[in-house]
Amino acid sequence: MVYLFNLLNESDEICVMNQWFYINLGDAMLATEELYQLKDDFDDYLQRVDNPEGMTLFYRHEAEARLHCEVKVYFSPQSAPIAKRLNAIPCKTPHLTGLSYLAGDYATLKKV
Repeated sequence: MVYLFNLLNESDEICVMNQWFYINLGDAMLATEELYQLKDDFDDYLQRVDNPEGMTLFYRHEAEARLHCEVKVYFSPQSAPIAKRLNAIPCKTPHLTGLSYLAGDYATLKKV
């Protein structure tokens, strides 16, 4: 899947609220390429919009009582415009356990 946030532009509103979002990339053994494509596209978008504070992606490998784990990517509330365009699912603030930084404003990790 190619993300290419060229559908978004500098005039898209940055939402500041408390709603987090996630997308499930599926089986961790098959998700690596898609995860890095999402990271690269997100980084490119952030550069075009002057790296807004709080726009961040995190990810985690989650098993949820299954044999194989899946990769879930979490979008900070400020990343809502992108999350919504990718049909990400609203969720609660993710727990820090096992959460890894992927892209964006690293300082957001301290606020989770």
